[in-house]
Amino acid sequence: MSITSPPAQAPPSTPTAVLAAVTVLPVIGLGEIREGDDLGGLLAAALAPLSPADGDVLCVSTKIVSKALGLRVAPEDRDEAIRAAAVRTVARRLHTRVVTSVVQIPSGPVMAAAGVDSSNAPEGPLLLPEDPDACARELRDHLVEALGVDVGVLLTDTSSRVWRVGVGDIALGAAGVSALQDLRGGTDADGRALHITVRNLADELAAAADLVKGKASGVPAALVRGVASATAADVPARELSRTGSEDWFRRPSLESVWVALGLTPEQEPIARMSPEPEGERIARALAVASLPRAGQPSGTAAARLSTGPEGRPHIVVEAAGHSDSALIHAATLAERIRTALEAESLAAALPEISLELSIPDSLEDLT
Repeated sequence: MSITSPPAQAPPSTPTAVLAAVTVLPVIGLGEIREGDDLGGLLAAALAPLSPADGDVLCVSTKIVSKALGLRVAPEDRDEAIRAAAVRTVARRLHTRVVTSVVQIPSGPVMAAAGVDSSNAPEGPLLLPEDPDACARELRDHLVEALGVDVGVLLTDTSSRVWRVGVGDIALGAAGVSALQDLRGGTDADGRALHITVRNLADELAAAADLVKGKASGVPAALVRGVASATAADVPARELSRTGSEDWFRRPSLESVWVALGLTPEQEPIARMSPEPEGERIARALAVASLPRAGQPSGTAAARLSTGPEGRPHIVVEAAGHSDSALIHAATLAERIRTALEAESLAAALPEISLELSIPDSLEDLT
């Protein structure tokens, strides 16, 4: 595959610039990779017919690295492997009958199922390497020595993106590649200064390579040629992950509210991937708000859902008795329910819901 950008229209007095073509070449002939295989040697042999040159970038599916390293688990151990690989759990979503955990993995990226993949893995699900950058470095060192050229190496994997439908390949490991290109201080085509642009070149290269490789084609690697300055710096893929204090979306909306309401990860319900009925979301809000909290007396307040005027949902919070603790618990529960309902409304608006705080008619025993 060859991608050539058309020359831009220029004034008659200005010669039109000739832009270089970007070429993406499939690396064929690798065959099925098995545990213990010399992956560096196999890749060097498969690359030789392509006459690799300085500045080329080899994009390798991380899956074949995992196969060569024997990073397999039994199918029945898949869920435990995901839990073990998770640095933190970002969200859990129910798809039909399967719960998918979205977690941060040790190398930084946030991925569904910790990147544990069963496709094209008949001998059992494959785990991702714990340090993809180190694996990329080892492969690059082998290829540079074997081929005598300065090539970059990316380990790639399929991932979805926040707010984007579908999946594409991203870089999990990098060696000898300008994975991030800081364009700040330069100018755009109109001469305006660039102040915030830092280009994620590694993911762009990974996505381009995936156009000629992939799960269905049986081609696990591709060589990208003609990208200017692709190997001018050496930036590890770990630098591509926005984590810690720089993470703009550390928890999705529902989970953020549940954490704020004091739920432990074990108490959190699991929302579905597909749109959920209003009644199900309202019932979940009630359940979340009603979960007992540490140090709170039990049985002093309760909530029930009924149908109010015009068939609208109606929630009644009842205090069990006249004690200070019962009344405080009931008022607190009512506010927790409001908060949980607001969280459920963030993705899609809920119908108008009335909430009633019910206390005993007589307060003679109030202390």
